[in-house]
Amino acid sequence: AVTGVQTCALPISARVDPQPVAFPADDAPHNRLTEWWYVTGHLAAADGERFGYEFVIFRARRGSFPVTWASHVAITRETTGAFAYAQRSEVGPQVDMRDRLARGASAAFVLGGDTPWTMLVAADGSMTLSGDAGGTELALQLAAGGAPVLHDTDGWVGFADAGGSYYYSRTRMPTVGTFTSNGTTRAVSGSSWFDHQWGDFIAIGGGGWDWFALNLDDGSDLMLSFVRDASGGYPLVYGTWVDPRGRVRRIDGADIAL
Repeated sequence: AVTGVQTCALPISARVDPQPVAFPADDAPHNRLTEWWYVTGHLAAADGERFGYEFVIFRARRGSFPVTWASHVAITRETTGAFAYAQRSEVGPQVDMRDRLARGASAAFVLGGDTPWTMLVAADGSMTLSGDAGGTELALQLAAGGAPVLHDTDGWVGFADAGGSYYYSRTRMPTVGTFTSNGTTRAVSGSSWFDHQWGDFIAIGGGGWDWFALNLDDGSDLMLSFVRDASGGYPLVYGTWVDPRGRVRRIDGADIAL
């Protein structure tokens, strides 16, 4: 059992967990307390310059309050170490544009501003992203890659009294697109890792967490999650290994050290 965790509020969903994870239905938003769609990746331009990026959308429901959204975009120039970051937040259902923006999309989000930020997830798992940070605009297309990876065997990670989270990843999504800065547009390509989590949880552990998503040169992928309590201990540790042939294996916390 997991101990040293904070208890969440009463769930707003009447569903009994865990339920089977199904695609493309579960790419969409859920009526849960906490949810995020989290993309990170490494890209390169034709001249060899390398970039890292992050694009994430958070969704929160708390009782009778309107649904709340937050989004982060970050771009790192790996060659120079320069880092740019931006964030937006919005309240209300208008961010969820599935029925108005993209017919057939499993998920579609638009956060307003001078340049709207968008994230679309198609029925086949491919994605389209657009956003900006530090004067650089990104426009990316992500192919689905391999089958979604269900963490903790069935895509459900239990947090004991703190609730639980559904969690799956698309670990190697071939990515192409452009970065535009100071009027100059550059083609980029590389690979992205997409995480989707949702559940009736608010806080776990009280001390934050460390998360690793690794694409290894031999074609295997590794996810490791370390949840800290307030004293610095790790009440919850788990991982997933995907071999080069796409076979998935759960890694028990007792077999992981940080």
